Amino acid sequence: MPSIDFEVYCSACGEGLCNLTKVETRYGGTVTVNVGSCPKCKEQAREDGYTEGYDEGYEKAKEELEAV
Repeated sequence: MPSIDFEVYCSACGEGLCNLTKVETRYGGTVTVNVGSCPKCKEQAREDGYTEGYDEGYEKAKEELEAV
């Protein structure tokens, strides 16, 4: 079976994901490539979600206090 060299990068931020990539050859010669989530983008999404939730909660509490 021929050998293929390749590199994996996050399409969103360009971070190298080679250390999160696992290549397996299965019975019959089928090759599977599994790539983990980009840690940089995952952290940014977590921070964005936190900020969005915080802001939403703040606005809701502010509205409730003003109604009292």
